[in-house]
Amino acid sequence: MKAEGRKLLKRVLAWSVVTAALLGGLPFTEVQAVNAATTSTKALQQDDLQDGVTLHCWNWSYNEIAENMEKIADLGYSAVQTSPIQQAKEGTKGKTVGSNWWVYYQPASFAIDNTGNSALGTKAEFENMCKVAHENNVKVIVDVVANHMGNETKNNLSNAIISDIKNDSSCWHDITTNTTDYSNRYNITQYCMDGLPDLNTSNSKVQNYVLGFLKECIDAGADGFRFDGAKHIETPQDSSSGCGSNFWSTVINGAASYASSSRGIDLYCYGEILDKPDSNGTLPVTAYTQYMSITDNETGNLLRNYVNSQNASGAGSSYYQKNFQGNVTASSL
Repeated sequence: MKAEGRKLLKRVLAWSVVTAALLGGLPFTEVQAVNAATTSTKALQQDDLQDGVTLHCWNWSYNEIAENMEKIADLGYSAVQTSPIQQAKEGTKGKTVGSNWWVYYQPASFAIDNTGNSALGTKAEFENMCKVAHENNVKVIVDVVANHMGNETKNNLSNAIISDIKNDSSCWHDITTNTTDYSNRYNITQYCMDGLPDLNTSNSKVQNYVLGFLKECIDAGADGFRFDGAKHIETPQDSSSGCGSNFWSTVINGAASYASSSRGIDLYCYGEILDKPDSNGTLPVTAYTQYMSITDNETGNLLRNYVNSQNASGAGSSYYQKNFQGNVTASSL
């Protein structure tokens, strides 16, 4: 296959990540025509996930992902990404698929949900899914919510949160105040996202809980992580704004070291940085990219529009809006 053809296929597959997330189903039909023109899309799988394509299995259960894994691999995906697998503030099992996706983003603990109340499945089913993925040379990325936990109503704490965190005031920022000024890094990182109680991510206890959860996921078979709301978690370079901390170096470096020593793998991590770390561009993206890759939602939005308008040359472009290709992930999510 010629290089330009591989580039275009990769961009089309990247769009199918967005399609899968939006529709809650595997977008096989979107790539069938391209797949038929190739000798083997599985050959496009990349060991380095930065160069590969991830299928966002949004709201899929572990068993559904496992059952489709061979087809996922045949289509050339290098990885699958799950919805958050932490215990949520309420059960999701038996509820309408897609109607309660937001519950997964309001965790009550830093542990894989094994209560039997999650529509995603049990810990054993997650472990089996990882095993099936690895048998098909597909890696597993877990969506992690580390910035905040669940509420009962806006700006309070869910009763489901584990007591060791819930009852320790040092684990929380001011949960009565919401982020309003996106030009101000202190405001962005120290206040709540629309009433979701904001964790004090500079606190070593909180950091150890997050790191412990990542280690549990690695032991279960995870190969990487996507960090939800990463721009709302401070970096060391935020010290000038009065809110710097070592959260990312502690959590990501600790998890990467553990993954290497326990399983001999290079951990892949990326964070959700929508637009810029702050609206006036005070903090450079390098404050994050020294630890992980970041989302480039502007590129993802353009890719979506190109595909919708059947603009093949636009969809095949290798240009990234953040102009930082080494550590960006094209995504509209």
